[in-house]
Amino acid sequence: MDSGIFTHFPENILERYDIFISGKKVMASNWVLLHSIPPSGKTYVLDDQAIWTGPLAEFHMPCTIMEPLRAEFSVLAQEDGVLIRGSVTGKVALPCTRCSEDAVVVIDQRVDTFEPFPSEANDEDALDVDQELLRYAPTGQGMEMNLAALAWEEFLLALPMKPLCDPVCKGLCPQCGANRNTASCSCGTDAADPRMAPLRGLKVKR
Repeated sequence: MDSGIFTHFPENILERYDIFISGKKVMASNWVLLHSIPPSGKTYVLDDQAIWTGPLAEFHMPCTIMEPLRAEFSVLAQEDGVLIRGSVTGKVALPCTRCSEDAVVVIDQRVDTFEPFPSEANDEDALDVDQELLRYAPTGQGMEMNLAALAWEEFLLALPMKPLCDPVCKGLCPQCGANRNTASCSCGTDAADPRMAPLRGLKVKR
């Protein structure tokens, strides 16, 4: 791929649509007509924060962008699909799964994927303008690709399943809710679990 061919969104060859889910606008999308990409490939940069802030707000995701997110994709169209290499980078804050305080997450998602073309031009899935990464352009100009959708998808893959503010986070006291990282409480460390009440006094024969 020729790294000298470099494009920063938006530009005239891009066709912009809005993505809607359940009738509500989620985010702007950037469709790239594949016939506009040179045989040696082309590199695109996406740094419009609406690509990420729109869906985050729509889906009520507790995620705050701390440093601007940025996607860079090198795209090479092939006979049966598109080869995409690049990255999504930035920094976000998510609630810690133990104490609910901010857990800062550095996003450094590497992308190396091949997206096959839809099999049929009249395939309903291929014509879904809301969610598909690749589709037949409604303008009749051939295949086009939504790089904004790819940037969002790769961002989601970069998020940890259980974010932690610190690997040794002590979490919250299950009795009073105090943050054990910043305060102590008078609750017993071995407070009884009411679910275990039926087993109290049970003796195990050896």
